[in-house]
Amino acid sequence: MPTRIRRRMSPFNLRRNTRGKRALSKLESFSCCQQGREKTCTTARNYIRDNNIQPPCIITVTKKSGKDDKFFLSKTGLFEYRYAVINHKLFLSEIV
Repeated sequence: MPTRIRRRMSPFNLRRNTRGKRALSKLESFSCCQQGREKTCTTARNYIRDNNIQPPCIITVTKKSGKDDKFFLSKTGLFEYRYAVINHKLFLSEIV
């Protein structure tokens, strides 16, 4: 993480993000590529539906530009990876 970002984050937030990444790193992960003009979230939902993927897991969608978007699939729905990292305590019962 760049130092300018690290300075803005409090030590509490840095520890919370680290714990969240550590917890989510234990999950199964899948990857797919974005097709057509659909959004990355729609691509992830279609991939989940087509492959009968069961929660919890991490889905990485590669955009046409080469960038990646990550999503966390839980029993309650599909969330952005960053939100799941920050609020990992909401999903601990599913992760562990």
